[in-house]
Amino acid sequence: MTTPIAMREGNCVRHKGEKFVGQHAGFTRLGWLMELEGDLRGVRVQLPDGTIKVASERNLERVDPAEYEKYATSLGVVLPSRRPRADMLT
Repeated sequence: MTTPIAMREGNCVRHKGEKFVGQHAGFTRLGWLMELEGDLRGVRVQLPDGTIKVASERNLERVDPAEYEKYATSLGVVLPSRRPRADMLT
């Protein structure tokens, strides 16, 4: 399930053309990093392996965390558990 991206850090996003999935990690205004001509800012997308790609807001769509995990697993990246640690429950 995909919905138009809400531009907030931490959201899971997918690039419409290249199909990479990552987490929104902020913005950049460095012109030479822009994906599309005319963009004034680009979205920093952190991929599951930790690398950063810059994408145009127009080429991103929001996805649910399950899609992000599925993509990461297909790359062989082991994501840390999202469950709280036992010592944090008390």
